[in-house]
Amino acid sequence: MHVVLEKTLKNASSYFQNFFIHEYNQRGILHAIDSRVKLLSSITFVILAVSTFELEKLLFLFLSLILVSAILGVNLKSLIKRVWLFTFFSFIVVSPFLLQNPKYSLIFTLRVLIALLAVQMLVMSTSFAEICFALRSLKVPELFVHALWMAYRYILVVFQDIINILLARESRRVSKGSHRDLWKKGGESIGLFFLRSIERAERIQLAIASRGEKIFGTNAKLGMLEIIYITLSGFIVLWWLIL
Repeated sequence: MHVVLEKTLKNASSYFQNFFIHEYNQRGILHAIDSRVKLLSSITFVILAVSTFELEKLLFLFLSLILVSAILGVNLKSLIKRVWLFTFFSFIVVSPFLLQNPKYSLIFTLRVLIALLAVQMLVMSTSFAEICFALRSLKVPELFVHALWMAYRYILVVFQDIINILLARESRRVSKGSHRDLWKKGGESIGLFFLRSIERAERIQLAIASRGEKIFGTNAKLGMLEIIYITLSGFIVLWWLIL
């Protein structure tokens, strides 16, 4: 049982770490679009998803995002891998309503799925530095952007530390052990994790301060790709309103 718990924790850490990472290996058309345009369109899609309970509108929005992702070169397999766990969890949350109101359960899960798709379309095609630069360009307060940047950089390190600690435990274990050993070693691992987190936080803050704490980006002008993407997004919003 404890082996299953350890594997679950390790896989969950890997999943959450992957959820926030920009897709560098496979670059499509969406990667080349200005980050400010992608940020505004993603926010728009999220607002559309959470502002309605009409199944027709949600299905239209879901199919539209999948189609746009495929056209603009987003890896659909990677996209689904990133969003399935949170979607499944949202379905579990509303599963008690299945017998009473199955349509509500479907709609709630679909809303979460669409919002996650919109967010991941942005995350997979845009580095977090570009997202922060887009936020600053849109006059978001600098203090908030720097806090967000720090949280993003640190959360990736935290998940990697959890994976490293679990791998180190596995490499040094010669027998399965008992549940008592699991709790004892688990407590030691948690203590080690907190100590490493504090030390790592100090090092990251000093490293950021030594580099001037500046967030750099490219001040690109609207080109043909941006105009096409804005047109596609506007078309989706228009049809969403008509339905």
